[in-house]
Amino acid sequence: VTDLLDWWCKHHCTYPQLSHMALDYLTIPATSIDVEWLFSRGRLLLSHVCSQLSAQSTCALLCLSPGAS
Repeated sequence: VTDLLDWWCKHHCTYPQLSHMALDYLTIPATSIDVEWLFSRGRLLLSHVCSQLSAQSTCALLCLSPGAS
C-alpha cells in the first residue's frame, strides 16, 4: 500500500465506520511548533509543583496546551 487515503476510499464499503475514522485522522494537516516554545513550556510545566507527573501526562499537557498546534 503506497497511498493510505486511496486504500481507505477503495475499502469504504468493507469497513465503513473504520474508513470514516481513518479518513478523519489521515486528513489532519501536519503542524510543527517552535522548539524554543516547547522547551519553555516544558520548563514551566515541570516545575516543582508538577514534578510528579508521569511522562505520558506531561506529553499530553504539552500537546494540548494553547499554541501547540
